[in-house]
Formats: sequence, structure tokens, C-alpha cells
Amino acid sequence: IKMNKIATGLAASVLLVSVAQAQETVNSQATATVQNAFTLEETTAITFGTLRATAGATGDAATLVISANPTVAAVSTPGGTVASLDILEEGAPGEYAVSGVSPFSSLTIDMPSDTDVVLVGASLPAGSPTLIASAWNAYVLTGPNENTVYASSNLRADAGGVVTFSVGATLTTEIVTAAAAYLDAEYSASYDITVSY
Repeated sequence: IKMNKIATGLAASVLLVSVAQAQETVNSQATATVQNAFTLEETTAITFGTLRATAGATGDAATLVISANPTVAAVSTPGGTVASLDILEEGAPGEYAVSGVSPFSSLTIDMPSDTDVVLVGASLPAGSPTLIASAWNAYVLTGPNENTVYASSNLRADAGGVVTFSVGATLTTEIVTAAAAYLDAEYSASYDITVSY
């Protein structure tokens, strides 16, 4: 009887060991997708409109301000004597759309410096007066800070990772040696707008 009890105890121990050693392993893989890239689109190009323009000499320069706020009318200021930028057809700010950023993220806009953008008339003779676009500014159109003047980091995306803004600038006549009317042409230049986290 004693031997049977010992044998039974050993059998139970073996069974417990066997059960304790039963296991299965599965190999798993952790993943993470990084998407720092997003979409920036120009939906409307800035235009300074159609103008009667005259270039002045020796400090005589006229200006035309296109506000980034689309509800503000363009303002033309003549130069000291001859220079002028008279509005025949009003222009409008450029508009941009950002999408694919993280919800409610704050973004920064980099705009051209005051010496970057010189508008040149198409197919005009060398030395013809140019127009200079400077004092670039931006306005938040949509998002949590909609309808506000852009300042550092107040361009915030909405819950869907989307925000839109507009860009304006001041157009100035070139100061030339002898005052003269601008030649009829479309004056243009390329420029960069950069948005970053």
C-alpha cells in the first residue's frame, strides 16, 4: 500500500510538471508609421490687379497695398511728384490650404524677404522699370484662430488637420533715372511660401 501511494504521488508530480511545461509562443511585430509630410496648396494666386503705373526718379516711389485680409480693399499711395500706381481693376491676396497635419497643430509660415520678389514685364526691353513686391504678410482664414492676422505659431489646424490662410504684400514702383510711364505688359515673378511645424 505504501508503495502504491509513492507511485501515485510520483505520477501526480510528473503530471503537474508536464502541465507546467506546456506552452506556446507566437512571434509578433510592432509597427509605427511616420508621416511628417503634409499637403500645401496654392488655391488662389496673389494679383495686384490692373494698374496705370508711372515710375519716378530720386526717391519718388508709389505703393499699392494688397492686404492679406480679403475683406480689406487695396490702397494706392502716389509718390512725391510723378510716381503712381492707380487702380483700374483691384487685385486680391493669394490663398493657401494646408491639409494632412496633426489635429490642432501650430504651424509657421515663411514668406519672401523684402528684396526677393521683383516683377518684370514680359518681353520688354532691357532696363525697363520693374515693380517690387515687399512687406509680405498673412491672415488666418480658417481653423481655431480663424479671421486673425497671422503671427508666429497662431496658424493652427482644426480637428481634421486642415487650415487655410491668405497672403498679401506691398507693390512699389522702381526709382529710375528719368521718370517714365511703365510699358504695357503683364509683370510677374515667382516666390516661395513655406509652411512648417
